[in-house]
Amino acid sequence: MAKARSPNYPSIGLKEAIEKIDAVYRNDYQNPVPRAVAAKHMGYASLNGKSLGVLAALLKYGLLEGRGDNTRVSDLGLQIIAHAAGAPERAAAIREAAARPELFAEIDKRYPDGKGSDAAIRSYLLTQKFIPQAADNALRAYRETKQLVELELGGYGAGEQQEQNEMQSQPIPPMANQAPAPAPVGGQAGTRRAVFDLSEGEVVLTFPDELSPESVSDLQDYLAIFMKKARREAGLQ
Repeated sequence: MAKARSPNYPSIGLKEAIEKIDAVYRNDYQNPVPRAVAAKHMGYASLNGKSLGVLAALLKYGLLEGRGDNTRVSDLGLQIIAHAAGAPERAAAIREAAARPELFAEIDKRYPDGKGSDAAIRSYLLTQKFIPQAADNALRAYRETKQLVELELGGYGAGEQQEQNEMQSQPIPPMANQAPAPAPVGGQAGTRRAVFDLSEGEVVLTFPDELSPESVSDLQDYLAIFMKKARREAGLQ
């Protein structure tokens, strides 16, 4: 009797996949390595059913790339692990990776943003020739991936993320009661300070005398995220 087989799907969620790709990068960066070496970096003793399934999942998310036996960390994978949580670049790369698996794209098309019950999605998978255990595993990986996307975006929807991106592209206006000029910080050579006097108290921003264009851009992105969160906590949106 022929063994029942299910359609291809990522065997792990995106969060775990990122942890695995980070382990590969810490050992061999983006250098091409045999699959057995990549599996060893991820904690597997050899190429077996489990490790091959994980390698296949990383390929489906677009975190690994390569042909034949050689594989390497992809640029998309590097984009995720090179940026800290909350960075717009990381969030965008995670959204892209989450949409890469064909099965997840099909589920999203049928249930936009995963807005369907587990029972409904599982039934759909069964109609697509998944055996019950595989349907449960695929659903788990899908849910874990969607949760990671929501976590990285701070719970924002697509519209809110677009608004945040627009905020980041605009210069941050000075506050009305901002100190007219940053003053040097005593005892810290090459450091300046801007003080914002609010009714609740002072907000102090300390920064180096000289900032590169890249650092100014990074700081603007961070402040935009900070202000978005502050507005939400204050009930302004």
